[in-house]
Amino acid sequence: MTDLVWAALAHVAKRLEPRAAGEMRGSLVLVEDTDLKALELCLGHSDDTGVLVHGDSAAAALGQTVEISFEPRVGWAAVAPNLNEFLKQPGNRVRARQRFLILDTKSSSDDGSKLESEVGRYLLAVKLVKSFKEVAGFLDSDDQSLVFISNGRFDVPVNYTADDLSKMDVDEVQALTTLIPTDTHKKQCVGILATAIVDLVRAQPPSARFPFLLSHAKELRAAYDQGYKMYAAGFSYEKLKDTVETARVEYVGKIHKVLSDIQNQLLGIPVATIIVATQLKEDKGGGPELFINTAVLLGAWVFVALTLLLIRNQQHTLKVLKDEISRQKRQLLREYAPVAEMLSSTFTTLESRARTQTIVLRTIMVSVVAGLGLANWSYAILTPDALTRLRAAKPTTIVLPSPTTSAGPSASTASAPVPQAVASSPKP
Repeated sequence: MTDLVWAALAHVAKRLEPRAAGEMRGSLVLVEDTDLKALELCLGHSDDTGVLVHGDSAAAALGQTVEISFEPRVGWAAVAPNLNEFLKQPGNRVRARQRFLILDTKSSSDDGSKLESEVGRYLLAVKLVKSFKEVAGFLDSDDQSLVFISNGRFDVPVNYTADDLSKMDVDEVQALTTLIPTDTHKKQCVGILATAIVDLVRAQPPSARFPFLLSHAKELRAAYDQGYKMYAAGFSYEKLKDTVETARVEYVGKIHKVLSDIQNQLLGIPVATIIVATQLKEDKGGGPELFINTAVLLGAWVFVALTLLLIRNQQHTLKVLKDEISRQKRQLLREYAPVAEMLSSTFTTLESRARTQTIVLRTIMVSVVAGLGLANWSYAILTPDALTRLRAAKPTTIVLPSPTTSAGPSASTASAPVPQAVASSPKP
């Protein structure tokens, strides 16, 4: 019955045309049957509603205008000329009255289902205070203040106004009221949100802290989400650390393998240098030194070309490894941002090793090219007219002996011409 009486009073109050703004006395036009029934119900429970009809009560009929006043019993319902005056009443900022009326907007506690309305925003703020009560150390109802324990007492007075409510993001504030889970992680999540609240408003003066929370609900939720990710990542941190360490060992081996794969070829560099240095001879003209020096120089060119090709191939391999390390680092930062800084030193070490190997390969390339330049310079000094002599050189013709016939030596002898002195014999 109480709810019906309250609904009747709310109906009458919203239909009332007050004599002045904020007054609880005015004229009521009984247009519909519901208007008359609501008035009669309020008059029947005037001890609670405080409804009085001024003038001839017999005029209370459909189509008539009656002058009434109302003043609900304190404790049964609250009435205020506007929302700011309502918020000034004791306790109204931290808890919502079961029944209340706001005269200037002709709204009541029954209008809370519309979140964008003034009453809806107010009830949402009260709901937020209730959520924060579980997060804070305690709620001081007398002072209307949330008390947090953070290196001592940290107060967040709940002193918002109607203007603060109009500026808040309804969706973000509503999201804040549902952050704390009810499962086994509730205690940890409460601590995360409490830390986020204190950190966000620490720089604000006490009187501006709660309004600042309302206007920066999005930032608060982002801070909580970041803290929760750190907490969630803490469960798998050791596993993640083992995974990263395994990857580090693997990549270190691959990076070192870039040089170990060609170490035999690299060891041949000083040997080739010694060979070139000892085999080049001064060409005094007419000897084989020209051809020996030319052959040695050509061998040096072939050796350097193959070595540079091999080193270039290893550089490509090293670049692929560096790209993969960078990809793994980006993935870690994206998926495990809260603990990424704790493990970033591993990737820093790998990147440093890769840079060192790159420098070593480039140094080897420079050394090989410098050695080839020195070999060319030595060749030019020891064989100054090499190009002229090589162009003038002619191949040597070798004449092979003709093959003998199967008749043997007697046949050759028989076919040979006989000297004239021997062929003629004396006459008898």
